[in-house]
Amino acid sequence: MPVNAATRSTLSTADCELAVWCWGRPTAPVIVLVHGWGDCGAGFDAVARELAADFRVLAPDLRGYGESSWVATGYWFPDYLRDLEALLDSDLVRGPITLVGHSMGGNVSGLYAGIRPARVASLALFEGFGLPDSRPADAPKRYVKWLDQQRDPPGFRDFDDAAALLAHLRRLAPHATDAVLARVIPAWARPVAGGGWRLKMDPRHKRYNPVLYRREEAVACWRATDAPVLLVAGAESDFRARFHGLDPLADAAAHYRDVRVVTIANAGHMMHWDQPAAFAAQVRAAADRVPR
Repeated sequence: MPVNAATRSTLSTADCELAVWCWGRPTAPVIVLVHGWGDCGAGFDAVARELAADFRVLAPDLRGYGESSWVATGYWFPDYLRDLEALLDSDLVRGPITLVGHSMGGNVSGLYAGIRPARVASLALFEGFGLPDSRPADAPKRYVKWLDQQRDPPGFRDFDDAAALLAHLRRLAPHATDAVLARVIPAWARPVAGGGWRLKMDPRHKRYNPVLYRREEAVACWRATDAPVLLVAGAESDFRARFHGLDPLADAAAHYRDVRVVTIANAGHMMHWDQPAAFAAQVRAAADRVPR
């Protein structure tokens, strides 16, 4: 099998089965790619193919996404740290790693690199620079929303056909080629009886997290990071607008000891689809900082 073709491994944890997508030779230096909300490990295929000749690329499906199992009790953000640690504890990983996270996966990776600094030799975060801070006064309404959501199970609409799903993906990544998005379709969704396509992710990911986000806690983890850090933004992304006056990129950069900031042109938030070669080039630059 060509080194740039993905194979799938499965890791068993205490409460779920994790799918891990693998590219490249098992003996090559390791890059771990952690996906964002709604995405999955196989969504990095176009990026991984750019890197597979020189690296062992591993991309897990976090719990409740892609081919990983759903958890009946729901999803808590610290559990994604457990998923990542399960991968790094496994036989799939050898030697120092380059840890790469996109969006939600960037937030997971950014925390992990400060929590387990000895395990991360280089860190690259693609628009995973924390979330807008919450206020204690928000707590009552958040708990009310969370309780109300327990009454009715959430769901996603099915897509009538592959063309409808492709149009949805095109809105997320208008610069992506048809070839890239065609590979995303079976990674994101599966055909359903009677026609149409259904997203693979557990709809319970749509529920509010009742625990408020405290940016200062994330900052404490960032400051504990030993690895060199690469922060990457998409030039056309709306990510900054969600922070209502705070520049999340500049704010995150201020808390790392060894940091470099890069912007990818002609790319929105889903830059691994919009510009996979440019995304891979930045990952390679981060991996080149790992001692061999």
